[in-house]
Amino acid sequence: MAHDAASIETLGLFVGDLRQLPGVGSLTGMFKQRADAPVVLAAEGLAGDRQADRTHHGGPERALNHYPAEHYDHWRQEYPDLADQFEPSLLGENLSTCGMTETDVHAGDVFRLGTACIVITQPRYPCYKIARRTGIRNFAQVVAQTGRSGWLYRVAEPGEVAPDDVPTRIEAAGHGFTLARLWSVRNDPAPDLDEMAALAELPPLAESWRQAYRSRREYLLQRRAD
Repeated sequence: MAHDAASIETLGLFVGDLRQLPGVGSLTGMFKQRADAPVVLAAEGLAGDRQADRTHHGGPERALNHYPAEHYDHWRQEYPDLADQFEPSLLGENLSTCGMTETDVHAGDVFRLGTACIVITQPRYPCYKIARRTGIRNFAQVVAQTGRSGWLYRVAEPGEVAPDDVPTRIEAAGHGFTLARLWSVRNDPAPDLDEMAALAELPPLAESWRQAYRSRREYLLQRRAD
């Protein structure tokens, strides 16, 4: 299945070194700069891009961070007093596009980006640093609740990516669970247990997400048994 690349616009490619997070002092790779020339994309991510907390960020299953720029329109409306800050790269993404959101893609979808080939592994699970970066105290929780989190890729074939290269889907996962659906099930206070069982064993999905469904399903089954 080929994605309609004509409907997608790439707004920027971003890389960043480590900097101190204001008000915390810990290091972060969230402060990224716009690339103005092609960048090599390898198994660990874009050349020159770094992550401070390698336990929860980066690595082969989280090599590239993609955030839909249209979500920033939503955040501007939700936080009008802070609207000026909601621009691509604010949340530490490497790739910013318009025309593709969590409702359109699935874990396991394969894309061509420049000469590289990338595969979606999971929705991005937001951490506390986006709250520190934006100044919105509970922003990580809000992003998770809305599912406007973006997503992460592994690199199936290394290559070179130009700043205006558009991700083109060359293969769609056949399971039918969009990333938006993954968030909906994860956030549902009374999820369908059969659906959770299916997600807990969904092969293209990162193990951390599968384990989250598995653990919660076991908890819910235990509650029903008590």
